[in-house]
Amino acid sequence: MTPETFVNAIPVPAGHIGADGRIGAINDALAGLFGTEIRGRHYITAFRQPSLLDRIEAALGTRTRTQGTYIGRQAGRDTTHEVTISPLDEGVLVFFEDLTHLAEAGERRSEFVANVSHELRTPLTAISGFIETLRGPARDDAEARDRFLAIMEREARRMNRLVDDLLSLSRVEDVERMRPLDRVDAAALVQGA
Repeated sequence: MTPETFVNAIPVPAGHIGADGRIGAINDALAGLFGTEIRGRHYITAFRQPSLLDRIEAALGTRTRTQGTYIGRQAGRDTTHEVTISPLDEGVLVFFEDLTHLAEAGERRSEFVANVSHELRTPLTAISGFIETLRGPARDDAEARDRFLAIMEREARRMNRLVDDLLSLSRVEDVERMRPLDRVDAAALVQGA
């Protein structure tokens, strides 16, 4: 199977870099990511990210499979790709798996945690303030004590509902996130065919 046939059969951005370092075959997905003008150019002038260039150089030199990360910009937004470089008899195959959705999910999760922290901190602050007041000036004021205890009870119920919602959400996410854990070395699969 020729590199052209192989990279065109791959659904993710993929290309072939010859032993001379020049980019040969690229599929439409890789052309969409970097443009068609990268074909025929040396990989150093096409990819321009030092960590990725080092990995490609290592794969070409040592003939071992390597992985790295490519961070770019496409359609006005930041993108993150895991790059796999697999040696062939002549050069290497380069695959770009888009992990942007995972990076964005991590950002959303961080924002969510910040919001939940705020939602928990608000009632905790109120409860702490009422405890301090009950230990001090309102210690012997039955009316104030009853009013503060009612507010503290309401805030505690609010926190319990929030914690219950978080636990429910966690259970739903655990079920939805189950996915195969096995990785496939596409280059080895093709070479074995």
